[in-house]
Amino acid sequence: MPAVALDETFEKRMKQAETDVAREFAEVNRELVRREFERVSEDLLRNAKVTDFVPVLVRRHVRENLKEQVPATVVAGT
Repeated sequence: MPAVALDETFEKRMKQAETDVAREFAEVNRELVRREFERVSEDLLRNAKVTDFVPVLVRRHVRENLKEQVPATVVAGT
């Protein structure tokens, strides 16, 4: 993890964002969602001076990445 001091609230927000995305992409392996969250959050936190919006940005990037990986018909639930 980067040297940024992450507090309990930050961790809670990240976990909630991961849970929300995992629920939205229920057909995707939960471990894949977790790894993607970890990868994206590490990238964004690497040089972050302000971490307030990182959970929102990670959620957005992970959703976009998963949408590219998962066929549209599966995401739409059809």
